[in-house]
Amino acid sequence: MKVGYARVSSNTQDLELQTQELLKAGCEKVYSESISGKDNNRPELMAMIESLRKNDTVVVYKIDRIARSLKGLIDIVELLNTKKVNFISLDSGDKVDTTSPMGRAFFQIAGVFAELERGMINARTKAGIKKARSDGVKFGRIRGSKNKTTPDKHEKIKIFLQAGKCYDWITKELCVSKKTIAEVKKSMTIKQDF
Repeated sequence: MKVGYARVSSNTQDLELQTQELLKAGCEKVYSESISGKDNNRPELMAMIESLRKNDTVVVYKIDRIARSLKGLIDIVELLNTKKVNFISLDSGDKVDTTSPMGRAFFQIAGVFAELERGMINARTKAGIKKARSDGVKFGRIRGSKNKTTPDKHEKIKIFLQAGKCYDWITKELCVSKKTIAEVKKSMTIKQDF
């Protein structure tokens, strides 16, 4: 069975392109999430790995979608190897057979380049921010201002709280602060008291 994994770093990015390509590649199930790839402790990644069976194939749009660092990539490859699972990255167009020495070597080299690309992007971003700050550009909201989209998310916060989701999960899912979640929870308990 082919199983896809799609990831973007934030809720403002779109998973659609990756998902469509994974479905075109024959994936019967696609696990997707909007979360940083800085570590491997990601809910959908862990759920996907847990679901894998011997001879399944994991398919990703690009190698850096499954791991951002070489260490993270190697850890995932080792997990896939223990489950005897194959891996395909659509970006290279080549099937990487992680059970063979050549496949492992190719995969690790590709991971080095994915990490290098991410490092270069981060360096350019930091340089751009530093230049903008030196030019007087301010970042973030003005102190005391409110995020205009937050009130629209209050109902979702209530639903997630009632479903037993933790603050960290809700924060990542809806891009709201823990303070906002606490305020919504407080308003729910006040209404229940009446």
